[in-house]
Amino acid sequence: MTRNLISKINKNGTNKTGRFFLLILLIIVLIFNIFSALIVSAETADIKNGDSKTVFVNDKASIDFTNSNETGTVKINTVSKFEKKVKVTIIKNEEDSLTYTYDLKNDMTVETYPLQMGDGEYIVKVWFQIEDIIYSLGMTGRYAVMLADIRAPFLSSNQYVNYSEDSKIVKIAAELTKDCASELEMVEEIYKFVIHNIEYDAHKAATVQSGYLPSADEIVDTGMGICIDYAAVFAAMLRSVNIPAKLVTGHVEPDDIYHAWNEFYIKDTGGQFKTNKVKFDGKKFERVDPTFDSASRSSEEVLQFINDDTNYRKFREY
Repeated sequence: MTRNLISKINKNGTNKTGRFFLLILLIIVLIFNIFSALIVSAETADIKNGDSKTVFVNDKASIDFTNSNETGTVKINTVSKFEKKVKVTIIKNEEDSLTYTYDLKNDMTVETYPLQMGDGEYIVKVWFQIEDIIYSLGMTGRYAVMLADIRAPFLSSNQYVNYSEDSKIVKIAAELTKDCASELEMVEEIYKFVIHNIEYDAHKAATVQSGYLPSADEIVDTGMGICIDYAAVFAAMLRSVNIPAKLVTGHVEPDDIYHAWNEFYIKDTGGQFKTNKVKFDGKKFERVDPTFDSASRSSEEVLQFINDDTNYRKFREY
């Protein structure tokens, strides 16, 4: 009898305990779902509100996709001054997408970034430094880009290829090309200007800091620069006369050196670039390397090196 009573008590206790823990578990799941919904709502509020207006704003940052389909760029800024570093990441919402990471000024300055990975949904995030390499997410924006011209990102000013209609290099490019009869001639004139008026700065190359951004006007004024400076000036000058041009970064043989060079596109077919003998078919971007060309004084050996695709491994393009 005693054994049966104890058995019943244990069984009833177990049932009650089980129901109690089940109730606690259900409450936890409910709280988690509510909390998750609040987080998702907070993160996507600007996105949902921004689907029609293309501008996402909160108390930390602004992400502006206005005119992105035409310019191939997005404008971003902090909405208040921030004491520490701010970063921007841009990816496409697809498998194996490259992630582009940039610095953003922390003083509310609007900066322009390229959307250079073609049509599709872009995810842009703004990150605020907490300490060292630890950052917190401050803002997210999504936008489905449909470029009016697939080459639009390479016809617009951006953080790396930065210029305006008042820039000195824009005025120089206009003067150099005013009497040219073709796009090929325009590229030739600008290319010759770049390789003959900028000298490689070995000291700068040895001391340049991470996050360095070229200033095209300053480079032309000093007549000195490193590989990314040559590439930035050449790209900016070509874009200013409506010729698509890329600033490309990657590695070159034989020592896998990190380097920057250019690619540009012209509609002229059958022409040949006199400076380095590149021929054009009007179908794709063609590579030039103003840094190596300038340093070698257009030597035949270096031109053969530049024209050999196996010597170049592209990593990013701007």
